[in-house]
Amino acid sequence: MSKLNFAVSRLVNPQGASPVLTEAQVWHGLQLKVRSPGEFVPVITSCEILSDEGDKVSRLVGFRDGVTAREEVEEYQGAIAYFDSQTMGTRITNVLSYNEDNEMVLTFSFAGGVPGYNVSSASESSSRPSVKEMNETVGPAVEGTIRRIRELVRDGRIV
Repeated sequence: MSKLNFAVSRLVNPQGASPVLTEAQVWHGLQLKVRSPGEFVPVITSCEILSDEGDKVSRLVGFRDGVTAREEVEEYQGAIAYFDSQTMGTRITNVLSYNEDNEMVLTFSFAGGVPGYNVSSASESSSRPSVKEMNETVGPAVEGTIRRIRELVRDGRIV
């Protein structure tokens, strides 16, 4: 069975967004997401930090479906967080970048599989979801992370 790979991006501060988030605030939010993922990812029910060396975190993450996965997370200040799970055979990245108009963008990429999607064959396009479907399904995860960071800024947990 082939695994689906996909990446989706969203503007951090689309027109009308309030408060407008800074790069430092978004990065702080992503660091919180590494250590308290349940605040950002509804299907995560538990997280035990096994070690935290600042930019490298080992954790056991429990999911709503009962699966527990060990993840090794590496953070590259202000730009990238890699979430590697040998248990699930995946690498998820959270990338903070800028587009051609210098607007901040948050991208989540999934290598080795997108949770909830299994494709029977990479060559069977009929079994692969469309880009539109993936964007509508995976995009809300990025939007939810940005929304949660904005709430944490409003509440004063992130300054």
